[in-house]
Amino acid sequence: MIRIRFSFARSETLKHISHLDMMRMFQRALRRSGLPLAYSEGYSPHLRFNFAAPLPVNVTAAEEFGEVFFSGAVSPEQFVSVLSEQLPEGLVLTGARIEDHDAPSLPSLVTAVLYRATLVVEEGCRKGFSQYRQALEHLLGREEILAPRTKKKKKKAYVNVRPYILEAYFKEPENDSPIQLQMLLQAGSRGGVSPFYVIEQLEKELSCDCKYEAYWELHRERLYKEHDQFLQPLSEGM
Repeated sequence: MIRIRFSFARSETLKHISHLDMMRMFQRALRRSGLPLAYSEGYSPHLRFNFAAPLPVNVTAAEEFGEVFFSGAVSPEQFVSVLSEQLPEGLVLTGARIEDHDAPSLPSLVTAVLYRATLVVEEGCRKGFSQYRQALEHLLGREEILAPRTKKKKKKAYVNVRPYILEAYFKEPENDSPIQLQMLLQAGSRGGVSPFYVIEQLEKELSCDCKYEAYWELHRERLYKEHDQFLQPLSEGM
């Protein structure tokens, strides 16, 4: 049995696709490829395939990861060449390699994600860079940032997500370049926070006496795993 771990990018054309639809899209492409796919055993066999982490709707990505098992010999080069012909425009395979059978599963490795949020102003006025930076300082200075969580029996509870914001800062804009926010957020089994929720809380820290139309474009740049008490890009070794 062969286990292949691969990387891919998602562009603007497919950013509205949900995580489940992304899974189905890849699974259909794999079945059409004619490659010798491996399935789980039991009463209801399913394709042995998964992603490292769900990609939120309305987010593009530069470096996502998945893995799939094959029942026969498949080389990384063959995998990329054959599967690329079955994927829709907007999904691009960027690398692949054979992974050891005993290696941890991809989802268990992810501990943090890096997002870039770009402010797009449609019309009206825009707040100054200093106002955004000051609002971010106020937000990060809070001991608690409570986010709603729905528990069993649909009971609503609140979780302090401030510890999940590992790092956040604005890039210094050059000339008329757009305002960009970098967010390194905890993810995985130990808990996490949505980048959309962080932006929502940032906007609440702002005050404005003018009306303007603006929105944020989100791009996931990188996934991280923990290594020797430090964060290391999941891409290392690809």
